[in-house]
Amino acid sequence: MRCAGKAGVVTGASRGLGRETLLALCREGASVVAVARDAQAGRTAAEEVAALGGIAVFVQGDVRREEDVVSAIDRCRTEFGSLDFMVNNAGILGEGRLHETTNEQWDDLVATHLTGAFWGCKHAVTAMRESDGGSIVNVGSILSFTGDGYLAAYTAMKTGVLGLTKAIAIDYALDGIRCNCVCPGDMETPMIQQYFDGTDDPVAARREMEAAYPGKRIAHPLEVAAAVVFLVSDESSFVNGAPILVDGGLTAKTY
Repeated sequence: MRCAGKAGVVTGASRGLGRETLLALCREGASVVAVARDAQAGRTAAEEVAALGGIAVFVQGDVRREEDVVSAIDRCRTEFGSLDFMVNNAGILGEGRLHETTNEQWDDLVATHLTGAFWGCKHAVTAMRESDGGSIVNVGSILSFTGDGYLAAYTAMKTGVLGLTKAIAIDYALDGIRCNCVCPGDMETPMIQQYFDGTDDPVAARREMEAAYPGKRIAHPLEVAAAVVFLVSDESSFVNGAPILVDGGLTAKTY
């Protein structure tokens, strides 16, 4: 129960890393407002929490709309009395080389990853400054540090998320607000399966991806969610502005 007594918001909470983060935080005693665009999947995730004896409220919302982000934070404060953490997880995959990326794809990635995280951080900071502070966790990527020619726009977004994290950590430390960035590699999520399914040979694509990792596998999202739980908990009280790599050693390699 490392997060007992804490309440907060998780965006993109209906599947993948967001769902595992929601479940992991609630298992540790947190009360969570779960935000997702997919109402059915979001309600199912909240029902899973209830079945575990945890507390979660589902709010249908889209981080591309500022009013939805504000509404989720307000719901948390109304329902649970405080906003102790904010997990900006919502994301979409943007595949394609730079010259193949349309302006519409770029705008959607910016709205989801950067603007959505900006609003999540901005309004979380505003709420946390009125209380005793809190913990903001942004979800970056190994592409916050490295590049992928086939994911040019996505790489730019995740690099920006890490920069935003560092600036917030510096500026609001005296308000008792910490801001950190979890940076995973590839995970067993619907987003990665979408990538595999879009290739000519999904089995070969998976094998190629797994072969790049020292352990010859990609992560289960629960392994990444554990890092989010740590950053939300008081165990990480002196961790601020940090990128936490959860990539099985991938970025430690040269070849």
